[in-house]
Amino acid sequence: MDGVKQQIHARQQEAVEARHQFEVRKHNRELKEELDKIKEKNESTIVNISKEYNRKEADEQNKLEAELTKIRRKNAELIKNEEQRYKKMVEELKANHDSQITELEISQDKEVEKQQQEHQEYLETARQKYEAEASKLEA
Repeated sequence: MDGVKQQIHARQQEAVEARHQFEVRKHNRELKEELDKIKEKNESTIVNISKEYNRKEADEQNKLEAELTKIRRKNAELIKNEEQRYKKMVEELKANHDSQITELEISQDKEVEKQQQEHQEYLETARQKYEAEASKLEA
């Protein structure tokens, strides 16, 4: 009976091993399915995050471009205003310069006229002295 018991025991062991292998394969299939689901979920999450990131990046880029355009307009306006202010300053400086030149010309003309008048007076005085001396000598 020992042989029969051994055969029964061996069959039971084979059955236990077969059941165990079946359960291990079943468990492996379930783990693989679960792993595939997690992988799909993670890939989907990555795609969603990537899309969200790209959208936010595009929004931020548009926002920055709008702000840059606004700053450029503002700077162009400032430059325009500064150019106008510069032109006014140049015109005022030219006007001041012209008025100073005119004042100097007038002043110099008056000085020349004054010198000519003093010279005429000196000549007149000298002539009168000469005529007085000449009339003394004739008399």
